[in-house]
Amino acid sequence: MSVAGPVIPPLLAGTGGRDRATFLMGAKSEPITVPFLMFYVEAGDRRILVDTGVGAPEETLAHHHPMGQTPEQRPLAALARLGIRPEDIDIVINTHLHWDHCYNNHLFPRATIYAQRAELQYAIAPLPLHTWAYDTIEYEPARVVLPPFLRAPLTLVEGDVEIAPGVSILLTPGHTAGSQSVVVQGRRTWVLAGDNVPTYENLPGRFKPHFTPNGIHVNLEDYYRSWNRLARVGGEILPSHDARVLDRERYE
Repeated sequence: MSVAGPVIPPLLAGTGGRDRATFLMGAKSEPITVPFLMFYVEAGDRRILVDTGVGAPEETLAHHHPMGQTPEQRPLAALARLGIRPEDIDIVINTHLHWDHCYNNHLFPRATIYAQRAELQYAIAPLPLHTWAYDTIEYEPARVVLPPFLRAPLTLVEGDVEIAPGVSILLTPGHTAGSQSVVVQGRRTWVLAGDNVPTYENLPGRFKPHFTPNGIHVNLEDYYRSWNRLARVGGEILPSHDARVLDRERYE
């Protein structure tokens, strides 16, 4: 997949049921089905994976909620369709450390895995309301296992970092304490904002001139500051749980 400038194919790693208000603060409560997305980014000779998706359906059902995942949607199978093997991935960027964004970090043996220091600090000892999202032992005391974010070594950063030519990390807390967004400079500027922007409905629109936060968040003031920062970047945001992202095979 050698092209001039970075290219971003979105990858479907499964689907699950949610409440609309979970992703859209203040929305009417109604069931929706959302995708779990990963993003492969090829920038020069660097092969980057943004988020690593969820576990198998039986694992998710045991500790979270029902989901669907065909064999073709399993993370390694999704990458294989692009001709990418696990050992080909140089870099993994976790937008945050919730279970559905880092579950498969351990599958990429050569990758440097980037997360914000503030995110790991919170993930290790979150408020009780958030333990389920990090899959921590406190959530199920009888289940003595490592949470997903500790199954592979993390390289911790503090703030903004250029990861590869045309690919940068921005610290954008709000949804979580150490959420980070990935800015990719291709033919256009693309922003992978993680669950700070889970759906297109979160973005300002014709009938809603303001940004609407995710219903799950740790700090609304940080959240709005991060949104204003992303707005200044001026790129096009690709949401983390919106099926319409899959309408295109790749973004460049």
